[in-house]
Amino acid sequence: MAVEKAWAVVVHNDDVNSYQTVIFALHSVVGLAVERGMEFADVVHHQGAAELTRFSAREQAEGLVAELQVLGLHATVQGV
Repeated sequence: MAVEKAWAVVVHNDDVNSYQTVIFALHSVVGLAVERGMEFADVVHHQGAAELTRFSAREQAEGLVAELQVLGLHATVQGV
């Protein structure tokens, strides 16, 4: 039985972006509610990084990361 690899989109804390920037980017790109964006930004700030979502196709994860990076977020793809 083959185990399929998933691809996580991870947002990292940085010294450049404010909470508002993170919330705006998440709302604009993935449609995350403002309240949930605030919670997510808080986790990123306190833990240094947080997994936003997972995809079965690496290309989908890379596409989302690119969209977040255009808005200035430090985001990466990690195999899980």
